Amino acid sequence: MKVTNDSKVTFIYTVSLEDGTVVDAVTKEEPLVAEMGQNQLLPVLEEQMLGMEVGDKKDVTLKPEDTFGPYNESLVAEIPREEIQLDPSIKEDMYIDLEDEQNNLYRGKVLELNDEFVKIDFNHPLAGQTLTYSIEIIDIS
Repeated sequence: MKVTNDSKVTFIYTVSLEDGTVVDAVTKEEPLVAEMGQNQLLPVLEEQMLGMEVGDKKDVTLKPEDTFGPYNESLVAEIPREEIQLDPSIKEDMYIDLEDEQNNLYRGKVLELNDEFVKIDFNHPLAGQTLTYSIEIIDIS
């Protein structure tokens, strides 16, 4: 049986950066199950899985525009300290969650923290990265 647009696929994978650093992994002990054609996976990744069979392995290298987008400097904000309440334990390089007036949540990485402002990067941590997904199909139904 091959992976088709309406398959339910059980698979494992590792995701690595160009330098080989593994940034995510799903193992055989807890494989991922996804229904093809239901927007549960990145579209380019799903497309690459079509036609694979149980036991097949494939490396798929994806550009930033096919994953988490390019790094966007406009998503780095300097917020005046008087406009933001931070827990005293917050330090540079930590991730924090902020809420706007419409109760939308935003996660960002604190780049700089001083008495005048807080500089926060709201880009996804993997934005701008080329990622390689090493996939293995475990089951297809």
